[in-house]
Amino acid sequence: MNFIGFIPARSGSKRMPDKNIKLLKNKPLIFWTIESFVECKRVSKIIFSSDSEDYIEIVKKKFGDDKLCYHKRTESEAGDKVKIFDYIKNNIQLISNKPDDVLILGLPTAPFRNSIHINECIDLHQKKQKPIFSASEFNFPIKFAFNIKEDLIWETVFEDNPMCNGNTRSQDHVLYYRPNGAIYVRKISDFNNPKLKTLYEDALPYLMNKEFSIDIDDEFDFQIAESIINLNR
Repeated sequence: MNFIGFIPARSGSKRMPDKNIKLLKNKPLIFWTIESFVECKRVSKIIFSSDSEDYIEIVKKKFGDDKLCYHKRTESEAGDKVKIFDYIKNNIQLISNKPDDVLILGLPTAPFRNSIHINECIDLHQKKQKPIFSASEFNFPIKFAFNIKEDLIWETVFEDNPMCNGNTRSQDHVLYYRPNGAIYVRKISDFNNPKLKTLYEDALPYLMNKEFSIDIDDEFDFQIAESIINLNR
């Protein structure tokens, strides 16, 4: 059994052009994720996948090809409507042709996941014999969620919305969690199942603290990440 890291980094971000190579504390965003996988000794191989030759050259210059290998994606494979699950499932033979090998996916937009988190996900996967996905607590009780219609008319999403029933103390609400995109662990053989539709099917959550769970989507998220780094200096 081999644990194979897979890090996809497309270049076509619309909210933040070239987000994946934007400098976070003087190093490209993708380096944070790659370093966490390189430092995890149980990961025997790391595949860096990108549609950008420039991204591949930047990574290769820093990390070489000792533990990393590189896959150039076509433009159609890296479109903003292409789900990473579908890309992996359609190209699983490029990652491994051994059913017992295990894929560990790490999205480059989650820079604060580290090798300890990866090791703990591997341990949980082996203990439970289940796929794993990382998750974190919602920042605010989701029962407050509402939609906005024309003329700023709002409509509740949940029937027991505290804005209607008056139970507005956040401490009184059940905790809810969300996937944070940092780590996914799943056997290669799973992807050969034509009925598999998501990375979450039959999987168990690995809970991470919110401070490690920032997922950078836009400039504001990037500023939050920088603030976290400055606070922890």
